[in-house]
Amino acid sequence: MSILKRFFALTAVGTAIIYCESKRELKNIRKKYIRLCMGEKISKGKPVRLAFIADYHEAEGGRLNKTIYRLISNEGPDAIIVAGDMINGYKNENARPAVSLLRSLSDVAPVYMAPGNHEKKAELHVYENTELYDEFLRGILKTDDIHYLKNEHNTLCFEGKKINIYGLDMDLKYYKRGDLIPLSAEAVKEYLGEASDDYNILIAHNPEYFESYAEWGADLTLSGHFHGGLINVPGIGGMITPRLKLLPKYTKGLYYSEKDEGKKMYLTSGLGQHSIKIKVNNIPEIIIIDLI
Repeated sequence: MSILKRFFALTAVGTAIIYCESKRELKNIRKKYIRLCMGEKISKGKPVRLAFIADYHEAEGGRLNKTIYRLISNEGPDAIIVAGDMINGYKNENARPAVSLLRSLSDVAPVYMAPGNHEKKAELHVYENTELYDEFLRGILKTDDIHYLKNEHNTLCFEGKKINIYGLDMDLKYYKRGDLIPLSAEAVKEYLGEASDDYNILIAHNPEYFESYAEWGADLTLSGHFHGGLINVPGIGGMITPRLKLLPKYTKGLYYSEKDEGKKMYLTSGLGQHSIKIKVNNIPEIIIIDLI
């Protein structure tokens, strides 16, 4: 066999392995548990339990909804956080799988969601499927326990703990491929207003601006968007971001602010994929967070 034929054969075998592994991983979901200290802002008492998901992307056309619902409902969360990209926006798709999941989860606990870039694109009619966003909003806003936070917040009290949940809705320019457009803490403030003096959770789909979120006043940022870096290499981490940046600083997991270690971000690898559906060593996840 010539070198060229051997190369193409190995490429074909490698592609087939990646495809099969990606299909396997996308159909499996794991739960990850973390405990985070809320610090001096919060009085002692029972931990607050959050279930956190992002990047559903019509996961397997809604076929995983029952599994996602079961895994979350079994944990008895006090609130469910959704960090955007529940929908895709392709011409032949609809919002029913995402709406169905969110409405079923709202029977478990109040749902707090901020938009991702896919909701933003749908809102601005970037997609040919111009009815998608209206369909999505009509579906979720019929339920009082689904809170769609677009540069606004809700104040919650759990077991004597006062928590503010903010949802950031950024301009699409902050998601574009190529050079990263700066987003300062002051710019975050223009979107969200002054951060409260209580414990602040910020739902912000794009993790690249974590330090600005922390400087603004987010004690805990919950993000998605990067899909875990698609291919996760042990000892190296995620390989690429949606902006096509190789070996990004953030891919998935818990991060601490370089300026204030009391400020944290959890970046989830998400539940689904869109376009090129690749996940290798990067199983979809539901994050269970106990705030103590």
